Amino acid sequence: MRIGLQTWGSEGDIRPFLALGHGLAARGHTVELVYTEIGDRRYEHVAQALGFTARAVGQPMMPRPDEMLRLGQRVVEARDPLTQGRLLNRFFFQPVVDTIYDAAVDLCRRSDLVIGHFFLYPLRAAAEQAGRTAMSITFAHAMLPSRRIHPVGTPNLGRWGNVVEWQIARLALNLTMLPEVNRFRSRLGLPKCRDLLRDVWSSHVLNLVAVSPVICPPPPDWPAWHALCGFLELPPTEHERVPRDVEQFLADGPPPVFMGFGSLMPTDSPQLTDTVKVMAGAARQARCRAIIQANIDPPAGLTDRDILVVKRTPHAAIFSRCAAVVHHAGAGTTHTTLRAGVPSIPVPHVSDQFSWSEDLVRLGVAATPLPRRSFTVARLANRLTAVLGNHAMRRTAEAAGLRMRGEDGVTTAADLIESRVGWNET
Repeated sequence: MRIGLQTWGSEGDIRPFLALGHGLAARGHTVELVYTEIGDRRYEHVAQALGFTARAVGQPMMPRPDEMLRLGQRVVEARDPLTQGRLLNRFFFQPVVDTIYDAAVDLCRRSDLVIGHFFLYPLRAAAEQAGRTAMSITFAHAMLPSRRIHPVGTPNLGRWGNVVEWQIARLALNLTMLPEVNRFRSRLGLPKCRDLLRDVWSSHVLNLVAVSPVICPPPPDWPAWHALCGFLELPPTEHERVPRDVEQFLADGPPPVFMGFGSLMPTDSPQLTDTVKVMAGAARQARCRAIIQANIDPPAGLTDRDILVVKRTPHAAIFSRCAAVVHHAGAGTTHTTLRAGVPSIPVPHVSDQFSWSEDLVRLGVAATPLPRRSFTVARLANRLTAVLGNHAMRRTAEAAGLRMRGEDGVTTAADLIESRVGWNET
């Protein structure tokens, strides 16, 4: 088959598509990935190493650095996920909607099947116009209504309470975000959708839920089109080697704590320096070694033999060699940490990160979440001390990691895709 993939967002929204592309290409399918990265990373060489092609299209209208800092602060300080989502949509998605749609039309011309990020309603519109089968991928189970799951940003009120909360969440989403989708569809001459969660964000052919069953066993009340496949793990590639200084640091002492917030780490601002100083100060107070990932040349005196600052290092290759991981609780980092079998100190910033943090605590593998707006040396040091001294938590994390390492999300996803379209190689 000729399979077109399309995604948008940060690295955490693109790596799963690279993993899936590799799995599908290995089965003999012709795979093309079109992506829109909200930052400046490029993935063409990664895709080529994994056996398929990728190309970047568009770039969001990035604000000036000072505006970017203020936007980030507004998103983090917003108390409800709906406001956070609307800010991200306004600044990082709407400026490239037409570019994404044009790329989707072009992709549909060359594809028998298209698979897209759940947020990409322009791709599903293009597929509808072209008569192509379209599937979707959702990265967080807390985005999918169920009696056993409460919506992001709401308390867990039990099964019937969750039903009420989902009704309220549906209404809020349909009032605030669905009109924008329907205006886009009307412009293309397509019928309006009635429900964002049911009809826009999930393909009714197949919506792959890229979440480990260790974290979320599939709820029995999900519609048939939702299929839990497990985490879509990107295999190691040449560019993902552990840097020499990191290897040396790991070998020179006891397992360190890894600290980093991925694409949510501040960039080019005093806030980045302040964040790194909090991390380093907390490590010193907790008397532990630390690897801090930040795109910064550390100020004099910040690092020493027990503190290493690196601009980039492959998480999957080093997490299992760490004592714990301080992270923002994004979907990818949450799975990678759990798969490595190490405890977490989650520092959620926005949206579903609070749900992932809650999942880690429920599993018994994480400290009480430390929201980004409450991030201080003392609070982080207290959590580090508590986690590093909790041997039962470490054993629980190791057991969860062992179970996760028995999963193969990419193979499961590829099987589901081929099964839904009746693909038979012979």
